Amino acid sequence: MNPLLKDIERLGQSRRDFLRNLLFSAGSLATASWLSGCHSDSSSSPAVGGGPAEPGRSRFADIGPLMAADDNGVELPEGFSSRVVAVFNEPPVAANPGFLWHADPDGGAVFRTNDGGWIYVSNSEVRDTTTGGAAGLPGTSREDAERLGLLRGGVSALRFDADGALVDAYAVQRGTTTNCSGGPTPWGTWVNGEEILDGYMFECSPLRDGGEPIRLDRFGRKAHEMAALDVEDRAIYHTEDMAGNERFYRTIFPTATSWPSGGRPDWQQGVLQVLVVDAGIDAARQGPVPIRWVNAIDDGRPQSDVYLDETTVFAGNEGCWFLSGFVFFSTKSDDNIWAIDTIGGTIESIYNPDDGPVGSPADPDEPPMAGVDNITMTLDGEMVVVEDGGDMRAMVLLPDRTTIPLLRLPGDPAVTEVTGPAFSPDGRRLYVANQRALRNGLPAGFGTGGVVYEITLPFAVRVAPPLAGLVS
Repeated sequence: MNPLLKDIERLGQSRRDFLRNLLFSAGSLATASWLSGCHSDSSSSPAVGGGPAEPGRSRFADIGPLMAADDNGVELPEGFSSRVVAVFNEPPVAANPGFLWHADPDGGAVFRTNDGGWIYVSNSEVRDTTTGGAAGLPGTSREDAERLGLLRGGVSALRFDADGALVDAYAVQRGTTTNCSGGPTPWGTWVNGEEILDGYMFECSPLRDGGEPIRLDRFGRKAHEMAALDVEDRAIYHTEDMAGNERFYRTIFPTATSWPSGGRPDWQQGVLQVLVVDAGIDAARQGPVPIRWVNAIDDGRPQSDVYLDETTVFAGNEGCWFLSGFVFFSTKSDDNIWAIDTIGGTIESIYNPDDGPVGSPADPDEPPMAGVDNITMTLDGEMVVVEDGGDMRAMVLLPDRTTIPLLRLPGDPAVTEVTGPAFSPDGRRLYVANQRALRNGLPAGFGTGGVVYEITLPFAVRVAPPLAGLVS
């Protein structure tokens, strides 16, 4: 059992309430101090930004309801503000008019820079006519599409100076397709994947001229989503989302030579494994149940062609985050948030809308979150969840399962979605994208839209993004 859970049970608190994303314990105990002491997430950088307004209470708990849309069409609580930093087919930086922002921005992350600024990377989920890439179109193998020059996805970057001014924008990965999401590494690179049936995972640098992207073959050919790194146990967890019968994965590096302490893994020594929940996910919705991992068939064929019968189906796998010995991931098909105790070897649902009515204490008329997708977390365990479908919101999940609306973007949730949440190093800015919308919020459709926003908070949260590094 994770030592955090031992403390919780010794003090007579509810394990499940605590695990509902490790958020502050409603004014009774300073959860944040425990997390800080046991912190071992994927970032090796020092924590910056502010903490809770008072011990045991999240600053998000006191924000008000969403107000009328601002000039950018964004609904925010009082004291918050927005600005547009990138728009599809427009140059984000006037000094570099030749670089146009990509379509369909999806997963994103922030990296610190040596000059006190930061970089926001953003995937382009442009859906080509690859296997599962474009709905209703015949599937082309990834290799054939690459050979024919049909891959239009990739990753782009926005660089900010120490004052938050946008000073540069550029591509960091091209020649890939349907790049959905990924995860930052502690050595400052971005691991990201293609969301097609025979997709690959890649590693790229957020820096301009940071090195050529590397293809990562030991993550399986599958519809990749988000990734989260557990450095101490030499494991990278990653999700899959395509046809409703997806699995949950990890790639482990079994020896200290395959992933040296303080270093980078030897990508070729990774072993792909798949999660098995023998008791079934319905049992895990009621409380912790044991898990085990089995080696996947990883011979270059799509995982959907070689699924093992014993592996557990989690349909619509999306967000994934590692914090203090726990792996959190979201499943869009049932709007659940799951927590894996990597020390105790258990899994349980920490958010399930079927448990009963939930809503917003700031606005009782706000519906519960739906279409749970990408997630990001602060060092204090505050979880921001963005919606694919739902009501075009980013939400903060509280321990009692109430949800605080953080923002609502303009657009039709049947066409577009909220993507790419990531905090700036000072903890005062949140980046999100409106995946398939135009600047005015009107729907645009696949491959023809996308807006990235910067949301400024009236307070700071504690985060620790890694220092941007090279691909080596």
